[in-house]
Amino acid sequence: MPNPFSRGPAVTRRTALALGGGGLLAITLAACARGSDTQPSAPGTVTLNSDNPTWGPGYAAASAVLAKRIGYRITSRSIASVNNYTQVIRMTAQTDSTTDLIKWTNGYRLQDIARADILTDLDPVWDSAIERGWVDPAQRESFSYRGKAYGVPLYKSYYAVFYSKKAFAEHGISVPTTFDEMLTAAQRLKDAGITPFLSPGATTWEAEIWFMQLLASIDPDYYKAVTTDEASYTDEPAKQAMDLWSSMYAEGFFSAPDVTSNDLPGLVSKGKFGMMLYGTWFANTLLAAGLTDADIGFFRVPPRGSAAPSVVVESGSLSVPVKAHRHGAAVDVAKNWLATDVQTAWVGFLGDTSPNPHVLPKSDLVKDLAKDIADTRPVELTRYWEASPTPLIEGNVQDLGSFMVNPSKANGVATLRSMQNRAATEWKTWNAA
Repeated sequence: MPNPFSRGPAVTRRTALALGGGGLLAITLAACARGSDTQPSAPGTVTLNSDNPTWGPGYAAASAVLAKRIGYRITSRSIASVNNYTQVIRMTAQTDSTTDLIKWTNGYRLQDIARADILTDLDPVWDSAIERGWVDPAQRESFSYRGKAYGVPLYKSYYAVFYSKKAFAEHGISVPTTFDEMLTAAQRLKDAGITPFLSPGATTWEAEIWFMQLLASIDPDYYKAVTTDEASYTDEPAKQAMDLWSSMYAEGFFSAPDVTSNDLPGLVSKGKFGMMLYGTWFANTLLAAGLTDADIGFFRVPPRGSAAPSVVVESGSLSVPVKAHRHGAAVDVAKNWLATDVQTAWVGFLGDTSPNPHVLPKSDLVKDLAKDIADTRPVELTRYWEASPTPLIEGNVQDLGSFMVNPSKANGVATLRSMQNRAATEWKTWNAA
């Protein structure tokens, strides 16, 4: 849940500086990263490197509970630039300059640094958390590499549709329970002069959002297969997704590609907002902007046709470098991070869902969605950004952004062909490493 506009393309495996690498930039960044980090923190604390400086109060709230449980607090240190953060972690995590804990992503981005042997095996931590009911065992795979877990979920967010309760009520629209009902709602909003879907991201990571959701709604098994090199981007489900996406553009269901999610509060107040597919981590931003549970609701995107229900999940990893100064204490923090009382404090700050199924946020906006997911138990899919090797994802997301600017059916076909060509190259590189 970092600021959505700080999540531009990350440094890829090819362009990232080699672990322990040289060069003027490497020396400069390493010097910036070291500073006071070369020595252990104050007694009773463990250090955490993060790329989100706004989360300090949340770490403090969780730390107050951790201190009572295990006698240690988290001291967070932040590097605001995502690209610089990625390079700093790669350079320092295997040296005495590392912090005791690091914030990272899950999926293939976590695998990318796990195979460099710089992270601690946290399998015992997962075993304990699962035994206590603090985490869904299904999440373990996206934090693992070659059968060993190298992080625990730092947070958990779902991708679902924000909608204007006022617009729905004024135009007689019920919350959709099928995909076709969602399209009918979009048409009714359009007929009322309201852009049905706010859809930002033609030049950012957000270009992935509708593509991954349409794949998930059409065939969640195919989504898993195509992101793990077990299917082709030119297979029928992907063609259906691009064709449907193109048709939705042709129907006028999407906003201009230069609109941003920051525009949403103003559009709500003007009565010009219908729906937006986005991460639940954005809910706190909307509430902070003055919107309330009475203004905005959430619904999970229904499956299309006979497909199994599914939901896309975004998460981050709390990992322990092998070189951590207070290694035992850091592992103990990871072991207790998913505890119900710790997560209650953490989620109280984030206003989002929790990896711990027993913890719910205070706001009904997210709480109702979390309850729906708990009741229906849809297939949970790793967000596209983390679901395949980094160079493949970042290249494909650029292709998807270009499609959003020219969403013709012909361009959809060409986009999938380009994505598959890249997949053939990047999977070969990944498997050879």
